Amino acid sequence: MAVFPVSRTGDGPLVEAAAGGDRHAIVEVWKRYANFVRGVLHGSLGRDSAIEDLVQEVFLVFVRSAKTIKDGSKLRGFLSGVAVRQAANEIRRRRLRRWLTLSPTGSLPELVAPSRDRDGQEILHALQRVLSRMSQRRRTAFVLRHVQGLEMLEAAAALAISESTLRRELARARELVLRGVAREPALAEYLADRGGWSNG
Repeated sequence: MAVFPVSRTGDGPLVEAAAGGDRHAIVEVWKRYANFVRGVLHGSLGRDSAIEDLVQEVFLVFVRSAKTIKDGSKLRGFLSGVAVRQAANEIRRRRLRRWLTLSPTGSLPELVAPSRDRDGQEILHALQRVLSRMSQRRRTAFVLRHVQGLEMLEAAAALAISESTLRRELARARELVLRGVAREPALAEYLADRGGWSNG
């Protein structure tokens, strides 16, 4: 049997093949989108030792749900929506653990990856400090739109909110980021280099 040419096909046929149980297609979805899903989860949770487990959970949901995806070309939006929900569930679990006093903080220790790019890490940490002052939904909206590069409709669908609500969240998030820039020179330089990041 010929191997499905997964590396040369679009997301639509790839999802269809995965729905039919093609393991090569499932592996290709992982290769294409694992880092993207990590980024979405990171935007919701920050640096966190639970992220790798949650990435796997997102892809398990994909494998179980592939047959229900009507438009495979919107795979990225589907995965981002699952990732946002997984992050929200994790936050709820931690709040419950705190309430039940199963752990002092209800949070897991951060897992700090070794840095190969000091400037990049400095910018990332500066952005994390600014984003940590936002609500989870506002922070995730900013990350989906301005870090992961989702279109407005994709980001709104991932968060299960209207596009107008997303626009309000993004506007407020940008205000807070701009305020934080004054305290974060590395972030100020990065955002200036990105140009039109603040335009929607």
